[in-house]
Amino acid sequence: MMGGTAAREYMYLTPIGEDTLVLCDGCGYAANRQVAAFAKPAAPAAEALPIEKVATPAAKTIEDLARYLGIPAGATAKAVFLVASSTGAADRFVFAVVRGDMQLNETKLVNALHADVVRPATESEITAIGAVPGYASPVGLPKRAGVLVVADDAVLASPNLVAGANEAGFHLLNTNCLRDYAPDVVADIAAAGEGDACPRCGRPLHTRRGVEVGNIFKLGTRYSAKLNANFLDAEGVSRPLVMGSYGIGVGRLLACIAEHHHDANGLALPAAVAPFGVHLVMLSSKDGSTLAAAERIYANLTAAGIDVLYEDRDETPGVKFADADLIGCPVRLTVSGKSLAAGGVEMKARTASERVIVSESDLPARLRGLLTLADS
Repeated sequence: MMGGTAAREYMYLTPIGEDTLVLCDGCGYAANRQVAAFAKPAAPAAEALPIEKVATPAAKTIEDLARYLGIPAGATAKAVFLVASSTGAADRFVFAVVRGDMQLNETKLVNALHADVVRPATESEITAIGAVPGYASPVGLPKRAGVLVVADDAVLASPNLVAGANEAGFHLLNTNCLRDYAPDVVADIAAAGEGDACPRCGRPLHTRRGVEVGNIFKLGTRYSAKLNANFLDAEGVSRPLVMGSYGIGVGRLLACIAEHHHDANGLALPAAVAPFGVHLVMLSSKDGSTLAAAERIYANLTAAGIDVLYEDRDETPGVKFADADLIGCPVRLTVSGKSLAAGGVEMKARTASERVIVSESDLPARLRGLLTLADS
């Protein structure tokens, strides 16, 4: 991840978000699930027991295995097979091991391996290293070039786990990492989830979906050193610039605003982000009085510093009103023969059903108040 672990993301919480966020209401801990930590439940302390091979017919999944043996999922070791790719290097087969009550976090795995990306291994790739899908473990597998065994740190702290025997229909009781196999990498590669313990305060974590709308990255001297982008410090010594970057997702922000501020008829934009505060709709009259009044109102409001979208198309009132709702400006003004006869202009907030007649002289002050209210 650009900027490493010092990256900060700014998230808009919404069920349609593409990211899963891990949050703690107790201490305020918040992290993207891709990198979130959690306090892993400790396994019961026990002496390492001898390995025992047992038959486990039709127990290819952790759930099936735990049910068949009558043990908790946390007493098992789960094998996940992937292939890691890195720029300028050959692909490497990855044998990842996590405790059965946890899920593999592929982003953490990529970071632990300093790889670019990982993908699921195919069945033929799995069998080529001597493992058996559904019944695999690193125990007893010969060391092969290009194969990396990566164990989650909780696996090392969990004695006597049930793991695959690399033989269909069989598992091994009492496997112990380091005694029975030596991982190439040990790291936190487990995914935090709903109900896991907060790494700071221990309270239960919960998850929400979110959309990333901004970010900050600490780049350090990674790029400036390579580009010889230097400065002279107070002692006259040339040093690389310390860099940082930030991004604001303008398009994402607009999409989030639309998601939050809309109804069945269209957008209902807050005044702070609406392209126009007022949508002025002119309904034609035979004597031209509405056109003259609308143009006068448009000129006066513009001169008063109010942004106005002037609707003067030759369309029916229904089309104009529907388009006004669709566009979603905070306030709609309607100039019609009926409103002029009533003493002014019909004013309606986009999010309200009430319509009121306002005199031309009162319009600027009333609109400023309404637009301020629309922002709150």
